[in-house]
Amino acid sequence: MSAMLIVLIVCVGGAVGLAFWGINGFMREVPQQDRHYQDPLPFGLRLIWPLVNLATNLIGPHLSPNQLEPAHKKLQSAGQDFVLTPEQLYGLRLAAVFIVAMLGFLVLFMLDDLGLVPVLCMVAVSFAVGWYYPDMWLGERRRKRQRIVVRDLPTFLDFIIMSIEAGLNITGGIEQATRKGPAGPLNQEFNRLLRDLRSGLPRAEALRRMADRMDMNQISSFTGTLIQADRVGASLGLALRAQASQRREERFLRAEKLALEAPVKMMFPLVMFFFPLIFLVLGYFIFLRMKQEGIL
Repeated sequence: MSAMLIVLIVCVGGAVGLAFWGINGFMREVPQQDRHYQDPLPFGLRLIWPLVNLATNLIGPHLSPNQLEPAHKKLQSAGQDFVLTPEQLYGLRLAAVFIVAMLGFLVLFMLDDLGLVPVLCMVAVSFAVGWYYPDMWLGERRRKRQRIVVRDLPTFLDFIIMSIEAGLNITGGIEQATRKGPAGPLNQEFNRLLRDLRSGLPRAEALRRMADRMDMNQISSFTGTLIQADRVGASLGLALRAQASQRREERFLRAEKLALEAPVKMMFPLVMFFFPLIFLVLGYFIFLRMKQEGIL
């Protein structure tokens, strides 16, 4: 029996070793992508990047333009188009499905419940969670980016207005705003706009591309005002001053809305955590008093 056990251990060890050797050889065949021109990866992505790169190499050649275009727009609106390519986004989805599935199998193995129904349910949940989690991550990045843009846009508009009234054109005003304005996504987008203009792209087309990338009503209104003012020869200073006033009013209205929503959002933690503790403390002293009085 001991000899059979030793043979079984050797066979299992050999199979595991061959599997790792095959996976390692397959991953060496995956071409390494040059990321010098891209933004640094977040910490979580760096941990699983070899797996993402492998999944990208597997699924990337089979993706159609109709699948890549929406992924590219999602990455642009979230400001992650210099972090991931559309192919890498699909690779990240596939890698996330694999990781969640492995965690699910580990949980089922620890619970000793590897029946057909639990495994099928786990596979379905793993696919749903792993496939849509990158979209949830991009959505959260997009909302954070939009909050920062709404906060910074009136400041940039003020710098542009002062530059134009001082005698600069709109390109010079945007350049001064990027130098003096706060760092953030809006500063990056204005720098991209300036690079497009320096490369010879018409101003209207560069502004339209900026609006398409950011996919925000405030930016679309700003770029539309500039395009229309250029077309009809209107005063840019007056048009941008009206834009700045409107954006600042919207920012104040948003702050008031968040302040009014705070009491409603506080109700759940108060009812679930704070009030029960108060009742427990008061009930304890009431219980002691009733015991001293001989009621209990």
